[in-house]
Amino acid sequence: MIWESNEEVANLKDKYRVTVLHHACEISKSHDKKLPTNACLVHYLDMKKGEEHYSDHYDIVMGNKVDIFDCYYDKIGSKHLKSIGFCGGTISPGNFDTKTYLSSSK
Repeated sequence: MIWESNEEVANLKDKYRVTVLHHACEISKSHDKKLPTNACLVHYLDMKKGEEHYSDHYDIVMGNKVDIFDCYYDKIGSKHLKSIGFCGGTISPGNFDTKTYLSSSK
């Protein structure tokens, strides 16, 4: 797995100025209107423990697109990073409450 622990995901905010809202989620979550307008859908290839082949995975990450790219490029490299595109969120990033969203989306 790309992220070994929840603590590693939490440290991304300090190092790259990004926030992972959903990890290894369904692509349909990117259509949620409650997401901020700066949320991106990151498509990458990853191998789960015990598997022999890479499979498609999607994360929803909030932040600047360049910072998101830097984060994933540093972690998995260019061969496994497939695309970064915007989600369908309509909430202004300044009005988006990350803690409330994360607690309600579990």
